[in-house]
Amino acid sequence: MIKTRPITSALALALYGIGALAQESLVLEEVIVTAQKRSESLQDVPVAVNAFTSDTILEAGINNTADLAVMTPSLHTLNVQSPFTTKLQIRGIGTAQSDPALEPSVGVFVDGVFLGRSGLGMSDLTDIERIEVLQGPQGTLYGKNTNAGAISIITKRPSLDGFEGYVDASVGNYAMGSLTLAATGPLSETVAFRLSGNAHQRDGYMENVGAVDGNDANDWNIQAKLLWEPTNRLSFLLSGSHADRDNTCCVPDATQGEAVQAELAIQELPQVKNDPRDYKVGTNIESEFALESDILSLHIDYDMEWGRLTSITAWNDYEYTTLVDQDRSQLDIIDGQGEFYAGDSISQELRLDTQVGENLDLLLGLFFYDQTTQRGDGSTSVVIGEDFPTIASQEIGPVINLIAAPGDYLFGKGVWDNETLAVFGQATWHIGENWHLTGGLRWTDETREADLFSDNVSTAPAVVFAGARSYLSILSAPVDDTFERSSDNVDWLLKAAYDLSDDTMLYASASTGTKSGNFNGVNGTAEEREFDDEFTISYEMGSKSTFLDSRVRLNSAIFYTEVEDYQFQQGLPDGGTIVSNEAEVKVSGLDLQLEAAAMQNLILTAGLLYMHDYEVVSGPNEGKQLSTTPEYTANLGATLVFPLADSVVYLRGDYMYMDDHVTNNSNEPDEEAFQDRELLNAKIGWRNDNWNVSIWGKNLTEDAYAGLTSQVQRFSGSRAYYLTPPRTYGATLRYEFY
Repeated sequence: MIKTRPITSALALALYGIGALAQESLVLEEVIVTAQKRSESLQDVPVAVNAFTSDTILEAGINNTADLAVMTPSLHTLNVQSPFTTKLQIRGIGTAQSDPALEPSVGVFVDGVFLGRSGLGMSDLTDIERIEVLQGPQGTLYGKNTNAGAISIITKRPSLDGFEGYVDASVGNYAMGSLTLAATGPLSETVAFRLSGNAHQRDGYMENVGAVDGNDANDWNIQAKLLWEPTNRLSFLLSGSHADRDNTCCVPDATQGEAVQAELAIQELPQVKNDPRDYKVGTNIESEFALESDILSLHIDYDMEWGRLTSITAWNDYEYTTLVDQDRSQLDIIDGQGEFYAGDSISQELRLDTQVGENLDLLLGLFFYDQTTQRGDGSTSVVIGEDFPTIASQEIGPVINLIAAPGDYLFGKGVWDNETLAVFGQATWHIGENWHLTGGLRWTDETREADLFSDNVSTAPAVVFAGARSYLSILSAPVDDTFERSSDNVDWLLKAAYDLSDDTMLYASASTGTKSGNFNGVNGTAEEREFDDEFTISYEMGSKSTFLDSRVRLNSAIFYTEVEDYQFQQGLPDGGTIVSNEAEVKVSGLDLQLEAAAMQNLILTAGLLYMHDYEVVSGPNEGKQLSTTPEYTANLGATLVFPLADSVVYLRGDYMYMDDHVTNNSNEPDEEAFQDRELLNAKIGWRNDNWNVSIWGKNLTEDAYAGLTSQVQRFSGSRAYYLTPPRTYGATLRYEFY
């Protein structure tokens, strides 16, 4: 049954606030975005964009992409096996990068630099000027792997105007502590610097009776920028950042099969209740996630009077290790070993933004990208444990002991290389004072090579004496081969916008996007290793309106999207995944965004995403719903401010609701894989020109939401529930100096 009461209440409250606009009200500030690679007013951009300024980020306590999703109905984000495999999806389209071969559907960009791995953008968001969430395919200006949309994060620039900065410190439950520092200022009349950093620690919230509590935080990052403006028309911005994460992530809650529960009792080990949402587990392995990442970029802008030339050069290098308890119990069934991952990339983008005559805006660009991704280093990754025969023979049958034995182990290494070259352009023709026609093209050529090796050693009887396939071969199919593929494609955009008045714009668009194909790193025969590019075409009609003397902004869009050769990542019962191309997926719906200065001291925001279609329409999973895609998603935010002498007292609240939806991406989800979500965040504080003191809470409704529910593990009867954080609360002290 569709639960519409929370949605109805949220929208009713927002409309009630609009009704109060007869009173003296504030004026909404104009929001400037760079969604089309140039600075424009949000209301002048014929694209569905959710934009968050630095003030909103501070008020709402947006610290990561999960917080961002609370305020963006079209965006869903979830950490699964590690922060590096975070799933990002927009309007129902998106994938987790559990296999390094799988590219994102939602591109993440930081200061214009494309991050080929979504996990590189999952650290604490530090020193942010603005975040833009672009909905729908962005294949023309942003390129491959943005066929669902893009998240553009713009950090704060160095200041030549004077010395300033801030200190931000927080404490909270689960022994949380966070410290952020930032400072900027001129070194000369033409040179300025900016330094910022963040350290964040927190105890684990997943109580573990057999090992260290899971899902803690122990992260830090630092950014440094140097700006040189030798003339009014030329600037050089050199940026570097380092991120370090060392966590016990990501531990799911779990249920266990009868065989595991019985063996725990026999071995006199503590048993946990089979409650998949009580934040209590029992494992004998301490989960680990340790990451080091470095990014260096050079951004050059040259204003040639007749046009602006932009160059963005970037280099990235990272490596991380991850360790999880494969059987999610205190028994020695499957012993997971630490697995090594690494990668590096270099990119170069050149853009020319100019105007031809009085009515034609033209943007031309070149893009080059080279990336290497590695999984494993040839060492052991999985070992069959001493308790495997006892448990697996009950869950699968005694035959399992013929193809698996304690001590069997799996090892391998995979390296993926890709090189991308693109040429793109977009032109907008202003016809008269009201009509604006836009067309865009992007040609992309891509070559890929995958050097894959995986094998196992087994002493099981049928393997040794009869040459049978071992059980570990089911977890990861043996391979020792090099695969190559190349492709070229053209993405395009057509758009018409009409200024109905100075405050209202109507638009219609058709656009395409492409997501790169690759080679499965875990499973599949030689013929099944390759999966093809994914192609998206989307149609959208929308409006952007500002009314009641700039006190209300209402933006709406209806959309219809078709995805051909949809890349479906399926979790397998014995573990591992395989990516294949579904025949076709269709999504359609309505997106509403509202912001209103309801009263002199009250700002309201509201959003609604209604999904009319969100299913596989042909192929082996025909009729199945897309995972983590509800029919309704809504949010409501409110900021209430009370003047107090030379300061203010403020109250901020954000509410989000997701209707029932599938949380499992298997072929046969059951009732345990359906859930809704209801979340409330709130903050109360006092601030003046320098000081800001607040008390805050997140997930105040204590909603134990399992964003991902795994299949039942065949050999153990276990099932994993990857829960979002429970209720957290704390206090923050911030001091800004000028």
